[in-house]
Amino acid sequence: MKKLALLGLFGFAFSQPLIDPPFSDRLFPYVRYGEAWTGTPAPVKDATLPNTLIVYGSKEDPEIIALAGRIAYYLGQWTEDIGFTAEDVKQSRMPELLVSDQRLKNLDYQNLIVVGTNNEIVKELGLSFEKPTVKVIQRDGKSILIVGGANKEQVMQAGKYLADVRLNFKAGAYKTFFSFVALRGYIEKGELDAALRLVNSPSGISACGKNMALAGPMVAQWGDDLKALVRHRNNILYKELPKALEERDKERAVSLWKEAMQTCYQCHQGIQVPQVRRFKPLEGIHAKHQQIAESFGLVRVIGTEKSCIACHAGPTTVRGYK
Repeated sequence: MKKLALLGLFGFAFSQPLIDPPFSDRLFPYVRYGEAWTGTPAPVKDATLPNTLIVYGSKEDPEIIALAGRIAYYLGQWTEDIGFTAEDVKQSRMPELLVSDQRLKNLDYQNLIVVGTNNEIVKELGLSFEKPTVKVIQRDGKSILIVGGANKEQVMQAGKYLADVRLNFKAGAYKTFFSFVALRGYIEKGELDAALRLVNSPSGISACGKNMALAGPMVAQWGDDLKALVRHRNNILYKELPKALEERDKERAVSLWKEAMQTCYQCHQGIQVPQVRRFKPLEGIHAKHQQIAESFGLVRVIGTEKSCIACHAGPTTVRGYK
């Protein structure tokens, strides 16, 4: 049981590659928040945008190039736009995302996901691999994630893990997390119809269905205590809370929301059950939830400090992760 808890949401039913360093696949800066659609009547200042280029070798095997496209697809599920503007359209250009190693030489970039080993980046770094590997290194202030292996089959295994498990899970997790915060805001504002739509939306609270499907094989191996907690949490979010919203019971809806948050804390913090999250998320990505809370008036300013007690109180007083 302890071993499973240490693994957390790591490999699911998929064969997990070597992650070097540990958890680096979770802490890679895949996305950023920035402007999109400027120059139009509806610019957005905090859209979720890709924070990396995905690179393949110009002489790489076609299946590995297709795998790079699969990784780009799942990154697209997480993000809201690639970050183009009205001026980009006028200039017949769009931001790059999936490029060859030869094309990369002419581009300015922040971070890289390098898919495969038959490319100039891996050669320059002098890397070799003995098994399916997701390796993250730092160079010139940039993060470089390399999907490698001793042969094509091993590269495919590592790349499918990155796409189908890691990025797929992050897309569902962050959509659900931010929607959960917004859900509390809608309830507090008395916008219960909007709250109910958010619960049922595939890009809202129900985005967690993707995570539950991915984690299913692992959850089946958990102890009865964790299984019971997961069932309790799902019953709240997908049965009891929607029922309260349909019945226009705002007070009960808030109470159920708080109870659901406590179950999240139990898993993430290891309260009365084994801890299933063993890393501290990137603050720059995670902290957007506070902006969402502020937009609904859930954050108060007391003196020079921001108070988050509307959500972080009692059993959920701790902000962040231990």
